[in-house]
Amino acid sequence: MENPIISIKNVNKTFDTRKHKIQALQDINMEFGKGELVSIVGPSGCGKSTIIRLIDDIIKPTDGTITVDGLTYDNNKPISKEMIRKLGFIFQISNLYPWLTVRENVLLPLKIHGLSGSEYEANMEHLLKYVDMEKYADVYPAELSGGMSQKAGVIRGMIHKPQMLMMDEPFGALDENTRETLNIELLKIWKETGMTIIFITHNVEEAVLISQRVYVMSSHPGRVTAELKIEFDKPRDLDLITDLKFAEYCTKIENLIGRIELAQIK
Repeated sequence: MENPIISIKNVNKTFDTRKHKIQALQDINMEFGKGELVSIVGPSGCGKSTIIRLIDDIIKPTDGTITVDGLTYDNNKPISKEMIRKLGFIFQISNLYPWLTVRENVLLPLKIHGLSGSEYEANMEHLLKYVDMEKYADVYPAELSGGMSQKAGVIRGMIHKPQMLMMDEPFGALDENTRETLNIELLKIWKETGMTIIFITHNVEEAVLISQRVYVMSSHPGRVTAELKIEFDKPRDLDLITDLKFAEYCTKIENLIGRIELAQIK
């Protein structure tokens, strides 16, 4: 790939425990183009979440290089505040503060990044409206359904207008219908903003539905086993799930992961 916005080269990650060392990642090589939506799939314990934590500089690699937007990370120093602002992170659960309203929760990252102004206020109102949450802006999290809580968590990760967004199984705890609806809404937001999105999931169908490319990983230690380009002639919507080509992509990825590990993904 020419001039990727994120590049991971020959990365290994080992965690030290009291009894022994655990190699979480082995020789990881990945590239993500500007404006791409790419999923990483694989069984539990294969290091999917570790990869995006390395990109977000939450943890450091044992060795190898990570380059983001032209900056190669120094494994001995934290990245700058300017780089942190370019990155967004959305967790597996919404992590909304119960004593804050939806509006206050969504705006919280602006305080962390020291950002303010009408531009961000307008962005919040736009995002709330885009995901049909504007009438819940002054509601507290306890009054929200699981799907609405996750919507709030997703737009909170976008409020500071990051160039790159890491999404760590954000819809994994939701029922199938809610998850599919949020996947389509995510596609709309992605197309409008042009962000680079790295999407972590256990769900093969979810990855095929939203992604331009999919990295397939195996575990013990985590390593990349395949990279697939996902192409469809029709628009990405829920009707795509009934398409024969959709089923073929899903079957190919499932076979790559392996029948032994497949039970961990479903």
